Amino acid sequence: MKKKSTIYDVAKIAGVSPSTISRVMNTPEIVAENTRQKVMNAVKELTFIPNMMAASMPRKRTNYIGLIIPDITNIFFSNLVRGVQDVCEKHGYSVLVVNSDDIQEKEGRYLKLLYSRRVDGVILTVAGYREEEFPKEELSLLKKMNIVLIDREINGMTTPIVKVNNFGGAYSAVKYLLTMGHKKIMYLAGIEGTKTNQEREKGYLAALKEAHINWKKELAADFRLDTAYQKIIQYWSQLKNSDKLPTAIFAANDLMAIGALKAFAQLKVRVPEDISIIGFDNISFSDCTYPPLTTIAQPTYLMGQKAVETLLKVIDKKKIKKSVELETELIERDSVSRWEV
Repeated sequence: MKKKSTIYDVAKIAGVSPSTISRVMNTPEIVAENTRQKVMNAVKELTFIPNMMAASMPRKRTNYIGLIIPDITNIFFSNLVRGVQDVCEKHGYSVLVVNSDDIQEKEGRYLKLLYSRRVDGVILTVAGYREEEFPKEELSLLKKMNIVLIDREINGMTTPIVKVNNFGGAYSAVKYLLTMGHKKIMYLAGIEGTKTNQEREKGYLAALKEAHINWKKELAADFRLDTAYQKIIQYWSQLKNSDKLPTAIFAANDLMAIGALKAFAQLKVRVPEDISIIGFDNISFSDCTYPPLTTIAQPTYLMGQKAVETLLKVIDKKKIKKSVELETELIERDSVSRWEV
């Protein structure tokens, strides 16, 4: 096996001191251009890969940021990851992405892993399937780390968070359905107990209350497409032509809305003629469904960017806003129609 190149080998070929090599690796802006070029040529010749952990010891920085998300297969989080990575790359940071599968125990395990790897900070979307409070051990660990939350809050903690106006987005979705003549609007709910779902539920109820609508129905589908599909099939099959069926559905995310579209296609219920559907997120393929999905857009890429910008300020001990709340936007497509009584 070929011997691994060291910083001393690079220094010898470049004709400079090992400390100059270190400066080129860590703070290249303070090194003269011609010296930088000699060092980089030597690095390329030897295929030298610096030991970033060793290099980080004097600076107490690793230039790594951890990102814990519940479900990488959810397009919402995929767009968010891209926003995080793009800003991190611009600032010289690498991202360690881990997937908690919305499981509390797994999330705790990854927090310990990232802490042991001495990452400079963590961006966290809290797992949905959890008790009301964090376990003490996990809470203690969070307090030792530079943390920024994204999308979901932690009860009782003042941790910085980047989120959207979930209440306002849900309110505008239901208000839109009401203006289209719908009075029997079902809420296809996300994971019970998450602040995200709670705020969207409050927006749903507030719009109905304002319009003096007493008819309400909620169906929990955990933010998942397959769960929404199964719940809609079951509910419609039981009630068939009952007056308990809604004329419109507000889904707490686009995946559940798409699950509902799939179910109605199987049930031969026409969208939007027989039932209208509006989602929340505006994920990338929500305009590719049949019919194209009317939805509430939230700026997921921007959320990722803002989370990194906030975390970098936390790392540098700069003043920050404890909460960054972004606005949503109604995207009108073809899954909602006017309900004529």
